[in-house]
Amino acid sequence: MLSVTIHVSKQMTLFSDCATWHENKLLVYPLATRFEGQHFGRNAMELAVSRLPLQKGYKDIRRLHCNSSSVVCWKPTHPYEGYPSDDAPVIPGQLSLINIASRGVNALFQYKPFFNFAASQAKSMIVKRGEEIGYPWAPELAQLQLHDWSSELEAVQNISLTYPDYYMKPFHAYEAGNLSWDAALEVELAAKSVHANIFDPERKKLDPYGDVKLRDFYHENLLSMLKIRPTTILDIGCATGLSTFGLYEVFPGTHVVGVDLSPYFLSVANYRLKERKKSKEEKTAVEFIHAGGEETGLPSESFDLVSLSLVCHELPRFATQQIIEEAHRVLKRGGALAIMEMNPYSPLLQKMVKNIFAFTAFKSTEPYLEDYMTFSIEKAIEERGFEYPRQLENSPRHRTIVAHKK
Repeated sequence: MLSVTIHVSKQMTLFSDCATWHENKLLVYPLATRFEGQHFGRNAMELAVSRLPLQKGYKDIRRLHCNSSSVVCWKPTHPYEGYPSDDAPVIPGQLSLINIASRGVNALFQYKPFFNFAASQAKSMIVKRGEEIGYPWAPELAQLQLHDWSSELEAVQNISLTYPDYYMKPFHAYEAGNLSWDAALEVELAAKSVHANIFDPERKKLDPYGDVKLRDFYHENLLSMLKIRPTTILDIGCATGLSTFGLYEVFPGTHVVGVDLSPYFLSVANYRLKERKKSKEEKTAVEFIHAGGEETGLPSESFDLVSLSLVCHELPRFATQQIIEEAHRVLKRGGALAIMEMNPYSPLLQKMVKNIFAFTAFKSTEPYLEDYMTFSIEKAIEERGFEYPRQLENSPRHRTIVAHKK
């Protein structure tokens, strides 16, 4: 284990007790730092590293770039560059306890009554928390159910689309997964509930605006990390359009296209779009397409920005790799791929993974959780021909990743 001292722009910041090398990247874990007055929280960060010769007076000095902006140097105070087994984090790309735990949970989920019980418990928790933060589940859902959704579905559905096998599994405690009206009508309520405690490390304080803050921080990060001003944006995995409309608000006047595999989600998205057009004088340049993120059918090099918000953890890694490939195809040169997701290096998520009860509850709603947690998405992005991704904290559990196409 290392104790790392970093000097950044005349300001000393102490990263204490956790830093290690992984694939020529310095992984600082956990991160407790302030930089130019901004508190980043306890999080993990990978820094692009150039291993230089040792300098006089230091046992081991390396120089690196922090967020591609500041040159820093660090000095390990212990020669062992690793973690004690009890504190070892889940490193994407490596076999770890999460793989073993996941196999056991998967075996239990083959027993249908057990899966149904776990899923129902998770759903009950979401509903209860929603009511606690002031979003009564039943009344809001009843209001949505009054609408005639069949016509919305007919207008948006691509009947020739073949759904990939991975998408046919139960998601978020819904037996039919995202291919159901229940999932589509409840997803925004569920987002408010699930994200109500993400900014509290102890997960006790509920904030009814947690979901709004999470998305706002993503947009703030985008504005600070993008090298271009996008005029065309593709939102992959747009669901009911919450992320799509958010991008349009941040970049007004842009043409934003939302793509999703669920025609039920897109029916709600189109309904929201029509409601927005009724209430606003200006024309909203937003549209929704029923297609997979792996094969959108959109023209090559036609977008400045491709965004994925809270999508990758719901995919097996091969699907994420295919979406990265598709993003590279549709992006213009110099365009950016942006991802807002759970941060697998976050100490809070690491703690959840090591708690078998919490992990089982989470896994009952997220079938590909372990695949995401053990997948080095940064490496996959870089290998496809993007610049090495820059990252900023989005919440104590989430991060923003931005990589520009070379």
